[in-house]
Amino acid sequence: MLEIISAFFDFESADKPTPIGKGNINDTYRVDFTHGSIHRTLIIQRLNHQVFKQPVVVMENTLKVCDFLRNQEYPLEVPAPLKAKNGAYLVQDQQGNYWRAFPYVSNSYTPEGPPTTGVAREAARAYGAFARALRHFPAETLTETIPGFHDTDKRWQYFMEMAKEDPAGRVKGVAPEIEALFEAKPLFDFISQLKTSGSLPLRVAHNDTKAGNVLFHSETHKALAVIDLDTVMPGTLLSDFGDMVRTFAPSLPEDAKDQPRIRTDILKALEEGFLSQTADFITETEKKHLLTGGAWIIGEQALRFLTDWIAGDVYYKIGYPDHNLVRARNQLSLLRDMKYEI
Repeated sequence: MLEIISAFFDFESADKPTPIGKGNINDTYRVDFTHGSIHRTLIIQRLNHQVFKQPVVVMENTLKVCDFLRNQEYPLEVPAPLKAKNGAYLVQDQQGNYWRAFPYVSNSYTPEGPPTTGVAREAARAYGAFARALRHFPAETLTETIPGFHDTDKRWQYFMEMAKEDPAGRVKGVAPEIEALFEAKPLFDFISQLKTSGSLPLRVAHNDTKAGNVLFHSETHKALAVIDLDTVMPGTLLSDFGDMVRTFAPSLPEDAKDQPRIRTDILKALEEGFLSQTADFITETEKKHLLTGGAWIIGEQALRFLTDWIAGDVYYKIGYPDHNLVRARNQLSLLRDMKYEI
């Protein structure tokens, strides 16, 4: 880690890096160091190149979006990646891992625990402001950092392949969960039809709109910045609103073994916050199907968790043997509680 820090900044002493965040993909650390009389704090992050197979493309997308945001009437900070001393934005260690650095936003925090309606409304307002500032960005010029990320048709095809191959011998034990996903298939087909027909405009989508990707001011509790742009790609705003629903509205965490419910007060706050920034430019179809987007993303996440369970836990980090199965059942419970129209 000290070698990685020295690739970005000269320093004389550094505190032990502190892990921050609870992401399933990347590893993120806060680093405090001293050089002469200067004390600095920055964020160092290992980019998971098993998930993001083209790290350079991830950085290109991020830099394009950050540069664009800086030139818009955007009310939030833009904590863009920092250059290493050699002028690059990525540094490789001896094991082939890719690392990058970001400025540390002082007096900031990310919400912990179940969000209040105030947190949900403010975070949704921030994500809405992000979408608004990028509404004229040519989304087609961005590269898919994870190809087919919200291509539920392809994810369904992979699910069927894994269910047929049964590489870990787990299919027999999840018949009810597989049946529940088949019941959700009309929802997936409806979203697919909206996208292929052009009813949903191609827009810049953040694709990871959880509470932990909004920095809040520690005193005013207002949004300071939208962060983690690795998954910024061409997409639809239904997936961004849908991911907010999936991550903000449940009554329990995504790996809780008890059945979670959808908090309707949070749904209302999300809709109010998001539409406060987007209502005047999104289409009627987008407005009408925001909650359908919530059901879609919840269902798709159930599909992904169950597929990974059947495949033998090859994608998501797990904390115990049946972690992915617990996650899948959790999402299916949420899907049953969602009210939406297709």
